[in-house]
Amino acid sequence: MLNRKTFIASFIAGLVLPACVYAADIEYPKLSLKMSTTVGEQSNAAQMAQKFAEVVKDASGGKIKIRVFPSDQLSGGNMSKGVEMIRSGAIDVAYEPVDVMAVLDQRLLALSIPWAFTSYKEAEESLLGEGGDFIKGALRGQGIEALGFIHNGFRQLTNSKHEIRTPDDLKAMKLRVPGGDVFVNFFRVFGADPVAMSFSELFTALQQGTVDGQENGFDLITANKFYEVQKYITAWNYSYGSFALVFNKKTWDSFDENTQKLLKEKAAEINSIGNKNVEDGEKEKRAFLTDYGVKITDLTPEELQAFKGMLGDYYANVKQTYGAEACAALGIK
Repeated sequence: MLNRKTFIASFIAGLVLPACVYAADIEYPKLSLKMSTTVGEQSNAAQMAQKFAEVVKDASGGKIKIRVFPSDQLSGGNMSKGVEMIRSGAIDVAYEPVDVMAVLDQRLLALSIPWAFTSYKEAEESLLGEGGDFIKGALRGQGIEALGFIHNGFRQLTNSKHEIRTPDDLKAMKLRVPGGDVFVNFFRVFGADPVAMSFSELFTALQQGTVDGQENGFDLITANKFYEVQKYITAWNYSYGSFALVFNKKTWDSFDENTQKLLKEKAAEINSIGNKNVEDGEKEKRAFLTDYGVKITDLTPEELQAFKGMLGDYYANVKQTYGAEACAALGIK
């Protein structure tokens, strides 16, 4: 037990007492785990992966060590391969985009249906409740155990050509999308040319003009310096994205009860921090982008309705494709 003097010294030094309690009270197994994330090391998800590794190591008294590999390094930059490596156990743990994991179960793309959520609070409540339970169940059926979610962010549209305010402005524009009919068919409604491409290839494709634009949240736009090769941003919150903190299920099942409890508790802590980072950071990131010289266009409700009004058949098709169970669980009407 720490005496008062030692406790005060530890507190001042910034040490976290609960980690000491975990380590003193419970004997954790020695584990060395590989953790992957799709995005670069400056992105929120990669930073949260590193933070997760740090707090788990501290809380286990140094017994559980997690090495983080950003930018899909373990799968050679291939997002889909990275998901398969989680399922096979070649990667132990990851922060993976839910829409990318839809290669295993297309119903997961229901989370990305355009304008399904009106706020981060609404999306987070769904993922902490019935929506998250549905996604966890779908992944568990594929050999993956999910411990929770963090915002990837509401997706905005960037491009190098011109300001986008109307559906006609998208005609013939070549846009990178992460794959999946929910994205591809959405942009085809407006006459754009969507191209599926791994995230690791995106900056070079934008720089070389292979594609004219892309869609991602403000966190990834700034962290990956897309603003250096994209002059225009349309702020329209058209689709919500989330990362899931996932383990290979066989690896997860091999952990004892105390280890699982520790990992669940630390995952919840880090996911909460990650969500707050995205929500609090958007204003700052918008200001940075504006100062850099990027033109940010906020669509009015009337301008947004011009896009939404063209999606009748699209909505009917995606809801039929992903099924009533997924849509009901995620609150999509």
